[in-house]
Amino acid sequence: MKNIFSDTDQALIRDLQGSHKEAEKAFSEIYSRYAQRTYALILSMTGDSAASQDILQEVFLKFYNAAKQELVFTNLRGFILMIARNLCLNWKRDVSRFTPIKDLLLTVDEYNVEHDELLQLITLSLDLLEFEYREAFVLKYYQGYSYDEMSMLTGETIPTLKNRVWRAKEQIKQALRPYILETQK
Repeated sequence: MKNIFSDTDQALIRDLQGSHKEAEKAFSEIYSRYAQRTYALILSMTGDSAASQDILQEVFLKFYNAAKQELVFTNLRGFILMIARNLCLNWKRDVSRFTPIKDLLLTVDEYNVEHDELLQLITLSLDLLEFEYREAFVLKYYQGYSYDEMSMLTGETIPTLKNRVWRAKEQIKQALRPYILETQK
């Protein structure tokens, strides 16, 4: 597997394993680089902003502890997202429910009512998907990952992920069919 670290990522990891002051500074830099995207992934998987904040904190605590154990990292972002995914799966198992992903929707005054309604319907249809389909759809379309990256993150095969994304889109189309038919009149 190729090393996809930037030189600065490698230096930060070395600093994490150094003195307390170096580790604190390196951890702050890693957090500022990766926290926002990690939070967006967690939020899209849980649909719960409070739980997402808690999971985000746990992600970086687990990451810090792993870095202090001097584990070898080949993909810093991937490792952080893998921790986030696993914690989201644990949360899903423990909570076994979904709430709307309202926090993901950006609101702009220029949106018209129909657009808002469609975004709400898409969000609601995501809530109806099984976790595996929802996760694949969110990773592909909300996070913009390639199938290779999704495979590395989830441990699933690329054909399985493509199938899940396709099924998610089909289920969303089915859920939105009445709305689409109504707007075509």
